[in-house]
Amino acid sequence: MSFVILFVKILLVLAAILFIGVLFFSFLKYLKRQYFPKWKFPDYISVGYAEYLYKKFIKRSIK
Repeated sequence: MSFVILFVKILLVLAAILFIGVLFFSFLKYLKRQYFPKWKFPDYISVGYAEYLYKKFIKRSIK
């Protein structure tokens, strides 16, 4: 029976972490909407910049 209680406790902790994460990011979105409506968050990086980072860090470490 203790295994079931442990499993339920783990699920409750994960649910609490998820809930806190949703609250945190909702608060960030509220702040953005309220105080910085024109500011654009970068949703992607350009292909050229990704290629530059690949050549600078990954390709060098492979050699």
